[in-house]
Parts: sequence; structure tokens; C-alpha cells
Amino acid sequence: MSFLLNKLQTPINGFDLLIKINSFILIYVTFFTTNIPFDPNNYSDAFVGETTNIKNQIVFLFLFFSSLVIMSKRFDKIFLLIKSEKFLSIFILFCLISALWSDYSFISIKRSFQLLVMFLVIIEALLNLEPKTLLMQLKVVVSIYLFYNLYACLSIPAAIDPIYGTWRGMEVQKNWLAQNSLYCLLSAIVFFNFNKTRYEKFYDVILIFVSVLIIYKAHSSTILIGVIIIAFTGLLFKLESIFSQRLGVGRSLLGLTFIFILSFSIIFLIFSSEIFALIPGYFGKDLTLSGRVDIWKFAWNDIEKKWLLGYGFATYWIMGSSRIEIFASYFEGFMVNEAHNGYLEIILQLGVVGFVLFIFPIIAYIYRMFKLNNNIAILIFISIIILNYTESVLFKVGLGITTFYFMSSYTALSVFYFNLRQDYYIENSTNKKNGDYKFRYFRTINN
Repeated sequence: MSFLLNKLQTPINGFDLLIKINSFILIYVTFFTTNIPFDPNNYSDAFVGETTNIKNQIVFLFLFFSSLVIMSKRFDKIFLLIKSEKFLSIFILFCLISALWSDYSFISIKRSFQLLVMFLVIIEALLNLEPKTLLMQLKVVVSIYLFYNLYACLSIPAAIDPIYGTWRGMEVQKNWLAQNSLYCLLSAIVFFNFNKTRYEKFYDVILIFVSVLIIYKAHSSTILIGVIIIAFTGLLFKLESIFSQRLGVGRSLLGLTFIFILSFSIIFLIFSSEIFALIPGYFGKDLTLSGRVDIWKFAWNDIEKKWLLGYGFATYWIMGSSRIEIFASYFEGFMVNEAHNGYLEIILQLGVVGFVLFIFPIIAYIYRMFKLNNNIAILIFISIIILNYTESVLFKVGLGITTFYFMSSYTALSVFYFNLRQDYYIENSTNKKNGDYKFRYFRTINN
């Protein structure tokens, strides 16, 4: 009671309140978008032409201008982070600039603008808010998303995918539901490691169970493989802690295992068609990964035409354009709106120059997550790498949950790596000379 009274007596900081509002809106829109669930317009033909989402524009304009207000008062702290982390900021800037050589400059600006707004909101939240506050916001949205989709799939006919007969929930297709549920699973793992009480952990276990159930019922092969790898990696983390305590070689073991997983992933990329051919009945894949290989060949041919700078951010697959019609005629009426490979997608949009700029934040992420010894960041990174192979999810606007989790974890790593939240750091006395610090929150979720 005294704690509550102290809270009520504490004056409200208007800027911190605005940051909380912005962060919650961004998290909510990331999971639920601005569409009304099960609205028939959500299932309309997406290939007819580009449409303007007024609600989406209003939300992102509000987030942008409110972020500018916050930046006017917290500019030094925000600028210090941007200057310190560099790589992601430069990549987003290049996305904005790419509108100059895009055939659809205005669309490119609008879509790269969303990346910029998401980045600003995430930076301001991680620099100014308590981790516990942000996790509580995320937990509320994740809980609503999971239980709403569980209820929908059990009782609403439209929540069943008419093509595959699998769960799709409030999403347009099963893969989107499975993808979002995977990030709900990762979030629930974070909650479980952060929370202390038995009741909180029990609730987190329920979230984990519901996430896995939804993923299983959606029958998305890529996501199911991701869940298996996450479980395997979690087992490795447990072995790491045992070896570290008894033999002092835990991180070396994890490093070798990471190299093994990376090598296995490369082998999987090469022989993925043969792997899926072994189990076509469940995964529903053929030797072309449901036509993905043909899409990759088509995309690569167009990459060669503009290999240096690409076609401009998010403006290659413009619905209703002649390019889509050419693709449809080539594939006998079959249409797509992505390359179904996030790495090819980056080269397609931004060329070799953009891909090189894309690689730098990836490398920085890997270096900082091992330097900070953060297992959650590793799990998120592995999930993103897997998803981005068969779907174009990273730095894709509209369906930006992967972008949100990458930006959030990357920015969090940068904040802690550059010691920009000194009020939450504790010094590691054994590595004082090297400036090696541990964050209380990171230590909590890793133990």
C-alpha cells in the first residue's frame, strides 16, 4: 500500500508518459496492424493495385511528431546512441535516399518513413523507460494476441485458412499467424526468465504452450523448424551453464555450437529442396519449395539489370504495375508480392550497395550479442535468420514484426554495449580494465 501511495505522490513526467504511449501503440500496431480483424476487405485481392491505408498513416504520423517532441528534450542522449551504433542508422538513411532512383519515389518515401518512425520510437523507449515497463506492455499485447487468436480459431470459421484447412486466426494466411506466434513464443521465454514469482512463471508457461499450439496448428514448415532449433539452442544454453560452472568452458562450447549451426544452415540452404522432398505430406513442399526457387531465379534476373543500387526501397513489387503482370504471364497467372527470401529482397530493392550496408548491422548484432553474453538476443537472431530465408520479413513494412524485434534487440544490445544506461549497469570487477559491464536485466534473463 505504501508503495502505491508513493507512486501516486510521484509527479508524472509528461515526456516519459508520451514515450510509454508511443511504445505501446507501436507494439500493438506491430501485432494487430491497423486493420479490423475479420473485415472482408482484409481478404480482398491484394494484387489489383496499391491502396492507401489512412489509419496506418495517421498512426505513424502521430508517432513521428510525438517522437520529434521527445527528441527536442532528449536530443543529446538519442544522438549519442545514433552516433555510437551507426550501422542501422546508415542503413535506414540509405532506404530513405533510395527514393531518388525508384520509379515510385513517393511510395518508397512513405514505406522507408515507417522504418524511420519505428526506429525512433524504439530508441526513445529503450533509452528512457524501465525494462520492466516495456516488458509489461509487450506482455499485455502478446497475451491479447495469443488468446484472441486461440478463441478465433476454435469458434470463428473465417479463422481457418480455406486453402490449407489450417489455422490462420485473424491473419490473412497461416504463415503470418505462425510467424507472429513465434515471436510471442520468444517473448514468453523472456517473460519466464525475467519474472520471479511462481504465479507469473506459471502464466508465462501458459503463453509458451499456446504459442506452440498455434504454430503447430498453422502448419508452417519454416516456423516449425524454427521452434525445433530454438528448443535445441535452449538445451545448449543449459549445457553451457553447466560446463561454465564446472569447467569454465561454457561460452567456448556455445561458440563452437554456433559455428556448427551456421554450417548446418548453409548446408540446409543448399539442399533444402531435397530435405523438404523427404516429408512432403506434412510440410506441403515440393522440390521448388512451393515455387520459391522459380521466384528466386526470376528475381535474380532482375537484380542483374540494376545490381548496384536496386529498384528503390519497397518499390519492386508494386501491385497493379506492369512488372507484376509480366511475372504473372511468366508463371501462368501465378502472382506474388515478395521474393520469398529476405536477402534477395534487399539486393532487389537496394542493390549490392544496400546489401553491404545491410550486412554491417547484422555483423554488429552478432558481435555485441556474444560480447554481452545475451542468450535472448541469440534466440531472436536465429529466428530472424531462419524466417528470412523462405519469407521476405526483415525490413519489410506492413508486416513489420520481424523488423520490430530485430530493431528492438539490436538497439537494446547497442544501448548496453555502449553503456548508455549507466543507471542500470553494474560493473564486472574481473573485467574492469576492458570496460566489460553487465546489465542487471540481461543477467536476470540469462540465469
